[in-house]
Amino acid sequence: MPSKEHPGSSIVSLRLPDNLLERLDRYLDWIETHRRAPSSRNYALRQALAMWLAHQEQQLGLARPDQARQHFREAYNGLRDGHKVVPIHRIRQQLAWSPDRFDIMLERLRAEYQVELHSGIPPELTAQERRDSYQVNGQFYTGLSWRDSSPIEAHTPRIDAG
Repeated sequence: MPSKEHPGSSIVSLRLPDNLLERLDRYLDWIETHRRAPSSRNYALRQALAMWLAHQEQQLGLARPDQARQHFREAYNGLRDGHKVVPIHRIRQQLAWSPDRFDIMLERLRAEYQVELHSGIPPELTAQERRDSYQVNGQFYTGLSWRDSSPIEAHTPRIDAG
């Protein structure tokens, strides 16, 4: 008798509300009737979860972090106006991303030592600008600057041959 185990997969036990199962069963009945394609609850749930995760990853910028990183850098460069430090609230407003997507990318850039965050609360910030700044681990950051080199390069003394 062949094994029903599938390599690279796991069984997940899940409790679903009755009304959700009823909706799923109506959908599966419709699929079988109109498309003449048999389907199972498990298959439909796997497909729905895969589609939902793909959508969430796209919304948060996790599907193409290189592209999101490029958009972030372009927004920073466009707002610099000759200054190295750009207000975080202006970058956030320029990108118009969801708060989660913006914060995830900002943390990724920070973890990769590509940006430096600057703290301080300028008195001229409006309440909305304060909300659109960045707060993490009890620190409040209002500005961001792009690092031109990695931290190792920045702290390595140069030796000029001469």
